[in-house]
Amino acid sequence: MKKRMKKIVRNSLCAAVSAMLVLGNCAVSTAYAAQEELPVTVSVEPTDSVSAELLSPMELPRIPGLTDEELRNYYGNSVFIGDSIMLGFRNYSAKQKTFVHDIQFLAVGSYGANNAMKPVKGSNVHPTYKGKKYQLWDAIPLTGRTRAFILLGMNDLAVLGLEGARDKYKELIDKILETSPDLEIHIISVTYTLEGEGKKVLNNTNIAEYNTLLLEMALDNGWGYIDLCTPISDGKGNLAENCCSDGFVHLTKAAYTLWESSLINYANAIYLAQAAAEAAAEITAE
Repeated sequence: MKKRMKKIVRNSLCAAVSAMLVLGNCAVSTAYAAQEELPVTVSVEPTDSVSAELLSPMELPRIPGLTDEELRNYYGNSVFIGDSIMLGFRNYSAKQKTFVHDIQFLAVGSYGANNAMKPVKGSNVHPTYKGKKYQLWDAIPLTGRTRAFILLGMNDLAVLGLEGARDKYKELIDKILETSPDLEIHIISVTYTLEGEGKKVLNNTNIAEYNTLLLEMALDNGWGYIDLCTPISDGKGNLAENCCSDGFVHLTKAAYTLWESSLINYANAIYLAQAAAEAAAEITAE
């Protein structure tokens, strides 16, 4: 009986994971859902035959799962935090009629974990909520959202280095969780620069290494991690030209459209993983 139950559970989990992995002919990269040990695949990785240059936003495969209304509920209960890259996504989202329009943002240019820890005074950089500057741990409860997607680090690397930036990020999240202990944390990968345009520490080799540190940090702490870097890369570890708006690091509408598709897949993958886990728990309890 126990062997039969284990087989059913294993098949259920495999079916869920398989559904996440079948993304047409594209290679996929793996990210992780918060509070889950089961890896979920959420992003499309350009290959030699399929690159961000050739893959239009409408062609990005979608994992079946949540309805449009459910996506609105999921992301409508989220706050997206970050620097000028996230600020660009806020501006993109404001013009859309899809679920991204309902996302709450706390984003400001030149922002980073190092700045976030500074007091709100003088010229210190902090996001605003309803016209007033706040430190993140004070602003997040005001939004009423229960999950946070955080994109920080690009402005910290030059100042703190790889491990220093990671450590400051962890310090910031710990501070946030002191005031919002039930907040879901989802880490977003830092995006690349255009090929050859990196500056000193802020280069694509270091960005890739930093993202590995962020993934490890997420896994160690039970946080979510979503790779929004790979879907807009050229397949060679650089920002794709058609995804770059300024010849350096900032993103185009095409890039943010690919982000939107990746966010759909992320939410759907979490839904499938949770459904499989619940089914497994029910079977095991019988």
